[in-house]
Amino acid sequence: MTASQQDIQAQLAALRNSYLLRLQQDWPEITAQAGQLLDESNTGWQSIAKTLKQRFHTLAGSAGTFGMPQLGQQAKALEMELDAWLNGGGRPETELKQQFLHMVQELSHHTSNKPEASAAPLFQPVDDEFTRKAHIAIFSKDADLGKQLTSAMDPFGHQVDSFQEFDALKAALTSDRPDVLILDMSGNRLPQGMKSLLQQLLIDEQSSMVLFIVGKKESFNHYLTAVRLGAGGYFIKPLDAAAIELRIQRLLTQRQQARFRILIVDDDVMLAQHYQLIIEQAGMEAKVVNDPTKMLIGLQGFQPDVILLDVNMPDCTGPELAQIIRFKDEWLGVPIVYLSSETDSQRQLDALVKAGDDFISKPITDQALAVTVFARAQRARQLAEMMTRDSLTGLLQHATVKERLSDEIAKAKRSKQELIVVMLDLDHFKRVNDQYGHLVGDQVISSLANLLQQKLRKTDVIGRYGGEEFLLALPDCSLQKAKSIIDGIRQSFQAIPFSGQEQSFQCTFSAGLARVDTSQSTDENIDRADQALYQAKHNGRNRVELA
Repeated sequence: MTASQQDIQAQLAALRNSYLLRLQQDWPEITAQAGQLLDESNTGWQSIAKTLKQRFHTLAGSAGTFGMPQLGQQAKALEMELDAWLNGGGRPETELKQQFLHMVQELSHHTSNKPEASAAPLFQPVDDEFTRKAHIAIFSKDADLGKQLTSAMDPFGHQVDSFQEFDALKAALTSDRPDVLILDMSGNRLPQGMKSLLQQLLIDEQSSMVLFIVGKKESFNHYLTAVRLGAGGYFIKPLDAAAIELRIQRLLTQRQQARFRILIVDDDVMLAQHYQLIIEQAGMEAKVVNDPTKMLIGLQGFQPDVILLDVNMPDCTGPELAQIIRFKDEWLGVPIVYLSSETDSQRQLDALVKAGDDFISKPITDQALAVTVFARAQRARQLAEMMTRDSLTGLLQHATVKERLSDEIAKAKRSKQELIVVMLDLDHFKRVNDQYGHLVGDQVISSLANLLQQKLRKTDVIGRYGGEEFLLALPDCSLQKAKSIIDGIRQSFQAIPFSGQEQSFQCTFSAGLARVDTSQSTDENIDRADQALYQAKHNGRNRVELA
């Protein structure tokens, strides 16, 4: 357990103790209100019943979270009893009142119990260090396949080790586990011991290795075999090295993506703090808003991937708050997950109809909370990526990359830092499509996209502007440094071997760079870089020119 996780565990323990202390302090008032409710001379019993119902509702939702599930269950029973009295329209008979008082007395026996320990979190925090380079191991009896992949991966800076003998692979995997293992199953059965080795490596919680299978056919049975081996990708011969590299880049991007951001809106301060600690322990980032009227401020400053929203809050219900969130187009795609101890299925459905996406019943175990939130956040980010990313390259689409460039220009104006805009275009790309076909042309485009993602910084903006043209924005970078970087990428790209119609060939690109003028519009800055690109084409292609 890391120091930060130990700190979170200590905070969770302190929070549970604080919750128990608060419960013990509040209990005399709760029992006094119960006595007032049963007093025949008290004509305002409905008001007391409503107050008690809310208190038991809160207790039903929080007690289980803090390790006292029986307390929460009994509080829920009392809440439902009070709800029935209020909806019945009259004070209950003496027998029912005595039953209620007995339930309250039974409940008091649990307020001094020590809370149970919470479950360990499922997910570990992500590593903030970012790299686009992977360690790849290849196992194939086909020496040519190993050479082909090694040659294709080399310009991207990946470390590639190729093996033809199982014993050598096993020894290497034991001492130095790769990011990706590419296993060729196209010609032979698995060596004896390979299946058990894979199981050992892939179920290891400390391992992040991904298995790619190379097969000879695309069929359901072949896919099923790969899945049962634990594969995360399946490719057939002749291999599309660009497709494999793109999958590796997506894997690295997912592994190094920014932490998921979770906004928690709940008026129960302690419960919200507990959720926050569990979510942060799972490697995500969490922010708490206890006052529903401050929710919009929390949204703007935090940009959450998921919103956890309590259903029952004073002055504003969760469904009402969800509908306010949906007023803004920018928040339409953010999942809203309701949190409530409400067990009535119709009320749950009514809440979901009003702008919600999922419903979690309190109490929820720590592990279940982490898993549910993580899965929702992951799916939401994947969908957002699909909406803004080019399907072939995974780069930003035309409109999105222009929007991001506009944002970077605004930042550069505020910070007074240099910003470089780059227009980049493949040379003689029509010849590639005409001579080798559009599938090979797509491989060329994908390879350049992968190389750009691998060589540029995480803070750089990369987009497919259209066809074989790319638009880049390099913040906090001088014009000469940008030229050196793009020229290095140009040299790496022209070294990548492509194949089509049993021929090997190389491709090149030309680029134009311009220092952004913050007094000009986005289109004007793009146009200056485009003019430099035109000059590079005019001067012979396969070169970089400055505006």
